[in-house]
Amino acid sequence: MSSSSSPRAAARCSVCGAPAVAYLPYARLRLCPRHLAEYVERKVRRVLRRVGALRPGARIVAAVSGGKDSSTMLAALAKLAREAGTTVHGVYLDLGLGEYSARSREAAEAACRAAGVECTVLSVKELVGLTVPELARRTRRPVCSVCGVVKRFLLNAYAVEYGADYVAMGHNADDMIAYAVKSFLSQDLGYIAKLGPATESVKGLAVGRLRPLYEVFERETLLYALVTGTPFLHEECPYRPEAPIEQEIKEMMNRLEEKHPGTKMMTVRRLERNIEAYHVFQRGEVGRCPACGLISAGGMCSFCRLTARALSEPMGSRVREKLRGMLRGD
Repeated sequence: MSSSSSPRAAARCSVCGAPAVAYLPYARLRLCPRHLAEYVERKVRRVLRRVGALRPGARIVAAVSGGKDSSTMLAALAKLAREAGTTVHGVYLDLGLGEYSARSREAAEAACRAAGVECTVLSVKELVGLTVPELARRTRRPVCSVCGVVKRFLLNAYAVEYGADYVAMGHNADDMIAYAVKSFLSQDLGYIAKLGPATESVKGLAVGRLRPLYEVFERETLLYALVTGTPFLHEECPYRPEAPIEQEIKEMMNRLEEKHPGTKMMTVRRLERNIEAYHVFQRGEVGRCPACGLISAGGMCSFCRLTARALSEPMGSRVREKLRGMLRGD
């Protein structure tokens, strides 16, 4: 389970002297299972405190996919939230991806049980009338593109109706660096402004995103899940592209990290420090979708346009009503 190919990974924990399972060159630490878990949780706690998310009475909707990142995020977040009097509620989106969705749902529900939080399952088929692959076929769009639109809308809509302060995502530090580099290469600088550890909510329109794993690297999320026994699904989505540009960026950054330990941590911390500078590149005013009443960059939101094309009517308003009924217990 070492996070490094270094032979020093088999040495003793830098904290207690027990056998180490990981060596973190950038931190010059060898850690046993207990102190690896504590190290990850400290990083999560620092991020949550910086953005003010750990406070009594706050309500966080945690998006749980069943993968290692979201399961680790949920486990650490739930533990810290209990200490702070913050409420965490898990949400799993059943996208209708056949057996993969069945297995990922099982893993997500197991992760929620292990973390001691409620888990709400939102079925795209039940809410919209079509699965994500069916929506993709109807609209002749790539499955991943449709999936992104559907997930963003449903998580935001549920969080608005639930009255959440944040939607917690499983994005890790490697993800954030990859998104930032990709956005810089395409000169989509306005998007970089959204890549901080938390985004602001827009009352009645959108709930801010929270990224508890902002300083936790992908390998560390896997190690945390393994040493804490956190349930997760050991497989990728069948629709995932074979070589997305984000993965190639991650591989490039890992090569740099091997030669220059600390490069990735420096990058993600400076990204957070300078995030305000990118707001000047954001375009357009925040608007309200005339069909569903939630956030839109202009005119009808992406979800309502998508469903109007697939079903001849925008479904955002109907979906929101179904979500309100679920929350009422109808």
